[in-house]
Amino acid sequence: MDSLKERFYRIYPDLKGNKAVESFMTQPEHQELLKEFLTSSSPSAENRLNEAFKAHYFGIRFTSYVSSSLYFHSVNFDKKIRLHRGRQLLTLDQPLGGDEDGTFKDMIPDSGEPVTLPEQSLEDAISDEALLAAFRKLTDRQREILDLAYVKEMSDTEIAKVLLVSQQAVSKSHKNALARLREELQKGA
Repeated sequence: MDSLKERFYRIYPDLKGNKAVESFMTQPEHQELLKEFLTSSSPSAENRLNEAFKAHYFGIRFTSYVSSSLYFHSVNFDKKIRLHRGRQLLTLDQPLGGDEDGTFKDMIPDSGEPVTLPEQSLEDAISDEALLAAFRKLTDRQREILDLAYVKEMSDTEIAKVLLVSQQAVSKSHKNALARLREELQKGA
């Protein structure tokens, strides 16, 4: 086959390196047509080779068209779905205000019984003055969540049961409290 390719590229040097031509020559039925064309050089052999290449090239172009069409249709479909979901929010998924406020869903209390705990505070355990000042700037809810998490060593789920809120609301408040403490300590440094 290499000698056929070499002979073909001597006749058509501009086609050397063309991926469509290379893929055309790898198929056995096309190799036979190429061999017939190079040995006989008759117009009918050239026409058969040309027609076979046209069909092969059409297949390449059609596959490329279908592939890109599927890609763009899937991108547009995804955009439509996202737009629809953004417009059709459930009432509980709508934000209360800013990003830190959460959603209506976060305000639903847990149906479990409230857990009662003996009083003890994280504020009593803090010896660093800067940290204590930052801790006192937190909201009552944030201080209560930190107390339960670090003094009582409770998980967010257990804290949610104590406070009768969702676990997500506890997690968000816990994260915001730690971020606020870090911010206050960095201001003082």
